[in-house]
Formats: sequence, structure tokens, C-alpha cells
Amino acid sequence: MALNKSAAGWSRRGALGAVGALALGAAGVRAQQGDANWQRTVAAAKKEGSLVIYHQAVPQVLDRVTKDFMAVYPEIKVEYRRLLTPVTHMQAIESEKAGKLDGADITQYANAIWYRDKAQENFFLKPVGPATAEYPKDSLLYGAVATVAVMPFVMAYNTNLVKTPITSMKDLLKPEFKGKVGSSDIVAETVYAFYEWIEKTQGADFLPQFAAQKPKLTVGVLPLFQSIAAGELAAGLYGIHSVANSLIAQGAPLKVVQPNPAFASVDVLAALAHSRRPNAALVFLDYMMSRRGQGAWNGSGETASVLPGVPGSLDARTMQPWDVFRYTPEFQRDYKLKFDKLFKA
Repeated sequence: MALNKSAAGWSRRGALGAVGALALGAAGVRAQQGDANWQRTVAAAKKEGSLVIYHQAVPQVLDRVTKDFMAVYPEIKVEYRRLLTPVTHMQAIESEKAGKLDGADITQYANAIWYRDKAQENFFLKPVGPATAEYPKDSLLYGAVATVAVMPFVMAYNTNLVKTPITSMKDLLKPEFKGKVGSSDIVAETVYAFYEWIEKTQGADFLPQFAAQKPKLTVGVLPLFQSIAAGELAAGLYGIHSVANSLIAQGAPLKVVQPNPAFASVDVLAALAHSRRPNAALVFLDYMMSRRGQGAWNGSGETASVLPGVPGSLDARTMQPWDVFRYTPEFQRDYKLKFDKLFKA
């Protein structure tokens, strides 16, 4: 018996509905399976019970992040060790892998070349947790290395010593600051990029004029800002918000100036495939990619998150991230010769 048009229409709609229901059912099964797999990962991580991070970021950030992570996962105790230079950080991890030694589970640094090269060797675990659903795909480098923060570099000065506010880098060239200013020595790729960015944005004559000010060169930001806070220096060219904020909270007479646009580095993080605690590493990686983890890292007005709408995050649009692949070992060798001739001859 032939179907009338109305019955045929219902029949087609019913068939489509059945297909849709099957598709939704399959998606639901996959979601449940994914959730079940993730819960097994979390359970295994809790059983592993600990986690070791090698990092470049300032300790204040790791303090904040790891405390919040352990509030979410109290069964997983976190240790972290700051290895600032490429030689100490990368070589330590590579030596542990080669020697099958227990060591880092997570690596956090700003050396994209190393992460790119090691990703080709399957050095890292790919994230599998629920945070991957919202996390921007272009911020997950090589499918495994997560961008955790975009960090602007700032200047700072001692408000007891400097009565006319400093508003630009060129203010540090004033005669009264000779012997009373500082900056970072070249200790990592980020610093090479920072000084080249200054040459491009402040003019080719800026660094020679700054060198003539006889600046104190420190190993990174912390000792520089401590010297400014103590009144040993009046101002510094190179710094980050987190170090300044920590000193200001302790009563230091510091004022921070963020250029617009500001030079910025990009901090990345990955879980190591040779980890002795791979499940704990994956759980921490997922936490850092999540909105909560991004808030813990970027929610204090010091850095910018790659996730939109994170409360307290800075605006990445006011920053100029460095070209992470430009600063090869060959570039660093040549630039250091030029830098040392300018500042240390």
C-alpha cells in the first residue's frame, strides 16, 4: 500500500530522528568513555602521589599555582625547582632521560626551539583531559606544549630616590641616573630578545647610551629589583610584574612602568614522556590548561592568559611577543660578543 505525503514525511523525519538519536547516543558514549578514561588517569595520578616541576618562572608564580593545584588535588604533592638557564634546565632533563633517572615530570620554560625539536622526538605527553575542549588549538604547540602565559616586561624605580616619575626607557639616560640604573645580564633567550627589541624600538643609539650610564647587570630580575627596593639603584630597565608586586607587598618603595606596547615573552609548559609519574604530569598539564589554572597563573594582573575572559588577566593586545625561533645558538653567540663589548669592555 502506498504511503500518502503526510505519512511519507513523518517516515523521513522519523528516520532522520532515529539517525540523530543514534549519533547523539554515540557522542554520549564517547563522552562517557572519555570521562571514564580521565577519571582513571586522575585516580592513577593520586596513587602516584607526587609531582616534580623544573621551571623558569619566578618562584612567586609557582608558589601560587602549586598551592591552588594541591587544593584541587591534595593527594598529589608538588615540588618545584628553578633552573634558570638553558644549560641547567634543558641539559638536566635530557640527562635524566638518557640515564633513566627519576627527576622532572613537568618542564616550564620559554625556549620554543628546544620544545619544537624535542616534540619531534616524542619527548612530551599529549594532553588528554577535559581542559582541551576549551583551550585554543593554536596555543597548544606541536599538539603537546601548552602556552600558559604571555608576560610583559616592565621598568621599575625607587619612589624615594626618583621624584620626577619615569615614563619611558629614555628617561633612564638622564645624567642623574649614571651609575644608579640596572638591567639583566644575558642569561637566557628572553634577554637576547629583549635587548634586540630595544634596539628596534628605541633606536640604534639607545644601548650604547645606556651602557655609558654604567648600569649594574644582574642575573635576572629578582636581584635587580631587590637592589632598587633597597635603594642601591634608582631604577631598572628590565623586569616583570610578579617580582615587583611581591616586593611592593612587603613595603618596598617601587613604582612599575609598563611600556605600551611592551616586549613580552611566552611561557610554555609540557609533561615529559619519560616521567616516572606520567598520570600526575597529565593532571597538572590539564589543570594549567583549564580556566582555573589559567586564573591561578594569570589572575594577579601580572601576565596575560590565552583563554578569553580570565579575571585579573592582562590584555595581551598591549604586548609584542618575541619571535621565539629567531634566537638560535648561533645568534646568541654573535650577539653576546657584541653585548659584552658594549657593556663589559
